[in-house]
Amino acid sequence: MAKINLDVDLCARLRNKVNDYQHYSITKTHSLKNDKGKRGWEKICAIMDRIDDTVFYLNSLELKKEINRTAIFDFYNFMNHAASLIDCIKFLGEIYDYNFEEENKHTDIFNQLGKTGHGTDKDYFEYLRSLCSVHPIETSHHPEYRDDFTNVECSPYVCWNNDLLIEDKQYDLVAIVYTNNPNFFSKRIGIKLSEIFSYVEYRYNLLEKLIERIEEYNQNVIEEFKKQPIKTLSDFSDYCNYLEYLKAEYSERVNTQMEGTFDLCINLMKMTFKNEHNNIQLRKFQNAIKYTFEFVSKYLQELPEDDEFETTGLQPKDEITTGDSLLFQLFESPRGNELRKFDYPLEKLPELAYIPDYLDYSFAMCLVRELKPFWEPYVIIEEKMTKFEIGVLIIIACHFYKLDHDTEFQNIIPNTEEYRITVDEQTE
Repeated sequence: MAKINLDVDLCARLRNKVNDYQHYSITKTHSLKNDKGKRGWEKICAIMDRIDDTVFYLNSLELKKEINRTAIFDFYNFMNHAASLIDCIKFLGEIYDYNFEEENKHTDIFNQLGKTGHGTDKDYFEYLRSLCSVHPIETSHHPEYRDDFTNVECSPYVCWNNDLLIEDKQYDLVAIVYTNNPNFFSKRIGIKLSEIFSYVEYRYNLLEKLIERIEEYNQNVIEEFKKQPIKTLSDFSDYCNYLEYLKAEYSERVNTQMEGTFDLCINLMKMTFKNEHNNIQLRKFQNAIKYTFEFVSKYLQELPEDDEFETTGLQPKDEITTGDSLLFQLFESPRGNELRKFDYPLEKLPELAYIPDYLDYSFAMCLVRELKPFWEPYVIIEEKMTKFEIGVLIIIACHFYKLDHDTEFQNIIPNTEEYRITVDEQTE
């Protein structure tokens, strides 16, 4: 019995590297199969999934030596799926502009240089695969390995070496080949599984170089962005236009997942309430938003690898970077044992600010009444308010609740009247 043992951790490391800066791979264009300028993300995902499954399958495949059998179909399966794995790595290299030219010249595994001396390990593996499973009826694409006076080779089967077909016992398998050579009808090609496994492992381990290439690509993208100055607020006459600009830059430089938050911030900057008390709280929350975007602007310019206060608005923690920022925390609902009874309304009601049709109005008002002890100290919610207004007021109430109860959040937002509720401004 023979099995290959490919390092499955390499698959995970590849996926992790792509996901480090996933947005840059999502927007990566390529010229694979003459698709010049097309997005490669779908192909990247398909390749990673195929590699994962194929590596697992190849590792599980047992090639059992059965002399009484003619054709070894599990070996055909191995060759086909191993070739698929190798092709996936090749195509991934093309997408990330990695040239395997040097790797393709290697000859030290099979040591089969062919008739002209130009054959390579890559050529010989493809020749064996063609004989064994791809074109058994007629194989004519590998003249380097055909005998003189032969232009057609047909391989009916590969079998285990029983020491009769080939005298050399170092070969595990034998490919039977029929030819149109006038001097002989058939020949036998010995195959060493150790060489097959070594070649597949070598090509698979080239993912190490692709991981390095993807990191290089990501860093090149970042450096190009750093060279492009982010505009400042002074370049805009309207704050909402400034946020629209930052939204576009964020979508290009980081990802598109925050577009909903940017849109909400823009809408919050434009809105007013009929109730003046709510307007006072809204203006303070708007100031917090403006404070937050001072850090967002610096983050977009520097695109740091690790969390820094200057680019997140948060004090860095001892553990590895989390990707957290004040912009995220500003819209997070508070959590804690004292709020467990309000978990459901605190989860659902803020969504109305993003998607007003998220809840039926009557159901939303039921949740509002259930949550009244929470929001009543901070905002005034009245009947006939729009669902959008309700969602915004709940978000504002969450913000001021955190300022009152969350020690860490208290230290994030400046402790001045333009951000905090005074005694006179509290609801009665």
